[in-house]
Amino acid sequence: MIKAIFFDVDGTLVSFKTHTIPASTLGALNVLRQRGIKLFLSTGRHQKMLGQVRDWFPFDGYVTLSGQYCFAGDQVLRKNPMPPEAVEELVAAAGDDAFSCIFLEGEEVYLNCINQFTRTFMKDLNLPLPPVRPASYALGREIYQAITFLDRDNEHLLLDRAPHLKTTRWHPHFLDVIPPTGGKDKGMDAILEHFGIPVEESMAFGDGENDLTMLVHAGIGVAMGTASDEVKRQADWATASVDEDGIVKALQHFQVL
Repeated sequence: MIKAIFFDVDGTLVSFKTHTIPASTLGALNVLRQRGIKLFLSTGRHQKMLGQVRDWFPFDGYVTLSGQYCFAGDQVLRKNPMPPEAVEELVAAAGDDAFSCIFLEGEEVYLNCINQFTRTFMKDLNLPLPPVRPASYALGREIYQAITFLDRDNEHLLLDRAPHLKTTRWHPHFLDVIPPTGGKDKGMDAILEHFGIPVEESMAFGDGENDLTMLVHAGIGVAMGTASDEVKRQADWATASVDEDGIVKALQHFQVL
């Protein structure tokens, strides 16, 4: 019996086309809430980037920054910053604006420089650009995640210089950078432990490579229709896209709804 469901945000819960949660999905969330199922967001976004999503529906808890910063209500359940040597590697690689990088702390969000990739990314998420600060500002601070705007041809600018970092890609133009001990599955465990729910009774939805650890870890992992073949292969089931009522169809398929 499913007692907890985790939803990735972009491309899963929220449409890239409309920048909203489909009405069918909102209706399903309300029915699930009435049935006593706990509902959580699990996203690479910072909590400051969730304002509108949280206004649309009051979730029971939040796995943010790809599992590094998790909370329910006013209680922080997991904080997992990058080790100092990893931050130093990241700052050195991004120094002299070799590439654009968004640094995500528990409270602050900033980037070292703006280029077309960052403008397009924030526009796709329907979010304002963060303030600009030199990469060196991040030294000695608690960095939970970074978004490095590097395509596959240029990712060596970071990967060759950062052995203490873990990266995942869900977009051709950037890499999510997290601590070696990070991942959405770790955030899931913190939330589930808090609510006393076994992982076998959890379900998760996602569409990117950064969702894979969560989809594999959950009792039922569902890949959205826009997910890559690799994500679909490792998930328990592949549904339709967010714009084709993929979440509702999967919930009906597994008789949760």
